[in-house]
Amino acid sequence: MQNLLPALCFSFPLMLFSSNWYKGNTHVHTTLCGHADSTPEFVAQWYHDQGYNFLVLSEHNKFIDPSTVKLKRDVRTDFLLVPGEEVTAAVHSTAMNISRLVPWHHKDKNRSKVMQNHVDEISKAGGAMILNHPNFGRRIHSHEILPVKNLYMFELYNAHPGVHSFGNAHRPNLEQVWDALLEKGMKIYGVSSDDAHKLQKWGEKENNPGRGWIMVNSHELTSDAITQSMLRGDFYSSSGIMLEKLVRGDNHIEVSVDKDETARELESEFIFGRPVKKGVPGTFIDFIGPGGEVLKTVQGISASFETEGIYLRTKITLRVKKEDGSLREYYAWTQPVFTDGR
Repeated sequence: MQNLLPALCFSFPLMLFSSNWYKGNTHVHTTLCGHADSTPEFVAQWYHDQGYNFLVLSEHNKFIDPSTVKLKRDVRTDFLLVPGEEVTAAVHSTAMNISRLVPWHHKDKNRSKVMQNHVDEISKAGGAMILNHPNFGRRIHSHEILPVKNLYMFELYNAHPGVHSFGNAHRPNLEQVWDALLEKGMKIYGVSSDDAHKLQKWGEKENNPGRGWIMVNSHELTSDAITQSMLRGDFYSSSGIMLEKLVRGDNHIEVSVDKDETARELESEFIFGRPVKKGVPGTFIDFIGPGGEVLKTVQGISASFETEGIYLRTKITLRVKKEDGSLREYYAWTQPVFTDGR
């Protein structure tokens, strides 16, 4: 397994380069953590059977060797277990594509230093770090994240019902945190994950899987290739929406929603969407720049936009009126493009 971070010193094209799209989840728990209800084998089997292409079994301060996880029946050739761990201290981080257990004992009142320790130790183990659920518990502020070097990913959307991804009276929406980091020059990408603990009891308020995932554009389905693609921003995050086309150019983004694949996802018994109180049903594409300013909104399933700002990202919202009259929203977030050389 190679160390992934030095490769970031080179320049990569931003236009997605492959027709291979892989659906994956980077954050899920098992009975090994003591507060989840299913074994590593059961969890991996669930994601396999639901058509996912890759999964990180990210257990608290435990390294799960994929070779020890035995699935039943015929295992698809396009399913991969990526070795990982959730490094759990004053902050929680997914250590993705590591070769061994990452130590978690470092303590410091300065949480920027704790995050930096996570980045450094994960890198020594050959992997890449995703900062997990910044709004969970004592929220992590953007000014604490900003000084951390070589941190390129964080959880923008975590489907766990108790981690407040969309904010509350005491926490901002994590898109605000993202924009604060991007505006100040940080190169960081937003990940969507399940953080599921419950696979034996199902319901909207249960912490179940299948509600947040990423779609990665990669030339092959290997742990190294998937991780490298993510470190380049060659992926999008979703809570229900599937894209047919995504182009990230030097200063523009072009997107199209795949209506059929999105409809299939929303037929799932696992996805409930985010309840909202008002809004017009339909699909809306927002192009967002510095400060979180919405530069352009298009109602429809396809749009493009060219920016003169320092970065540009896209959020797609599908708002659906249910049979009971309630409104539910589903999202996809593309990774930003940068025009300032970062």
